[in-house]
Amino acid sequence: MKEKKNLNKGHYGHLKRYKQIRLLIIFSCLAFIIADVLFSLIVFQTRRTLFIIVAAIMSIPFAKNFVQYLLALKCKPLNNSEYEETEKIADKYGIEMLYDISITDEDIKFFPCGAIVNNSLTVYYPEAKDNNKQKEAREYIRQAFSETDDNIRIAIVDNLSSFDKELGRLVSGSKEIHQDSRLKIMLLDAGF
Repeated sequence: MKEKKNLNKGHYGHLKRYKQIRLLIIFSCLAFIIADVLFSLIVFQTRRTLFIIVAAIMSIPFAKNFVQYLLALKCKPLNNSEYEETEKIADKYGIEMLYDISITDEDIKFFPCGAIVNNSLTVYYPEAKDNNKQKEAREYIRQAFSETDDNIRIAIVDNLSSFDKELGRLVSGSKEIHQDSRLKIMLLDAGF
């Protein structure tokens, strides 16, 4: 298993790090709010101080990060064995995988793994067991690429063996493998 120190969007472990950072911010804001209110009540023995206003203002980043944490709880990343298997697939075809892909709009869709190869996006989405879920996920991803005029082929697969076969078909059918960084940036910017 490759250790990745850089856990930016698209790297394995980004979601776990994202949740840890949100929890740290939540508890920091909560501790500050409680300390601020207690200080105001103990020292001034009233709630009519500027300290209470500061506590009220601090509730905004607390609430924002709490909601982001709750959204991230819905997402289920790859386990270590699945990650190792996807890395073997990536090494086999000489491509770079994208991990922990989230797309938020009116709802959140989370794709544990994906790869962009030759203007095609192949995504591993274990919840897409039937054609309706695959079509729904495909349309959701297409919204992330709404700003581009490129005709991007999106394939949704529900297991890693299909993921391997689909990537093999894309790589073997072309002489040169091209992974478009512009499409990668657009996809990763669509979520958290």
